[in-house]
Amino acid sequence: MKKLFTLLIFLPAILLTSCGYENGDNTPMMLGDSDAPVLIEEFSDIQCPACGIISPQIEELARNNSDIVRLDYYHFPLSYHEYAFIGAEATECAANQGEGWEYLAMAFANQKSLSDDFFYSMAEDLGLDMDTFIACVDNNEKKEKILSHLREGKERQIPGTPSLFINGEMVKWAGYEQMEAYIKSL
Repeated sequence: MKKLFTLLIFLPAILLTSCGYENGDNTPMMLGDSDAPVLIEEFSDIQCPACGIISPQIEELARNNSDIVRLDYYHFPLSYHEYAFIGAEATECAANQGEGWEYLAMAFANQKSLSDDFFYSMAEDLGLDMDTFIACVDNNEKKEKILSHLREGKERQIPGTPSLFINGEMVKWAGYEQMEAYIKSL
């Protein structure tokens, strides 16, 4: 019965990731075991002050409970945040080189410093291949991926950022300890 329940929880995610977008790369950044019984889906904006506080805690929650949690991170850049969209693209370009989570953490830790130049300096600080990173950002290689995340959020009627779903149900962040207790009760 538990396997059937898990299949029913993850089947929509599998089907969504198999839907064809132009570049075929619409999947969210993932942290944890793809077979974990608890799926946290986060819709976040790199320039959102609340996201800068909550997102690092969600990542920590997933890392500390990696035996039961998988975190899927969707970019949901708000139109009134000047650097949100390019920041999402830059994060995905860093993810291409295996540094997406590190890049995202640096961006959240330095939200007041976000600028076009700062996105490149963070990549340099992480030791990314700069030619590859610059080409990815400058050519908007991740634009369609970010737009697909926005469409997904709009279809789910995301009210703002951060927005969280646990096993498909929208939940409000209640603090690290309360969320950890909740996911362990599932």
